[in-house]
Amino acid sequence: MSKFNFYSFLEENGYQKETIREANGTTFCTNYQKELTENIWNSLTVHKDKTVTGASPKNGLVFKQYPQPSNNEEANHLLKQIEEI
Repeated sequence: MSKFNFYSFLEENGYQKETIREANGTTFCTNYQKELTENIWNSLTVHKDKTVTGASPKNGLVFKQYPQPSNNEEANHLLKQIEEI
């Protein structure tokens, strides 16, 4: 059984990745966004401590520094929350 990769999961589900770096070049956080409909985007931020924060266009901030999902079921549950329009 292969180990679940949350980052690959996001990219496979249409999320675009942008790495935010500190002045010294180290990663501060990584943002993932998906265009749900034309010009309507959601956002998921992966923090240094591997927690995630997600926002939807409908509900704003949905979860903050939540533990990173460790399987498909958990990841799908989080994405469902931030993909509401």
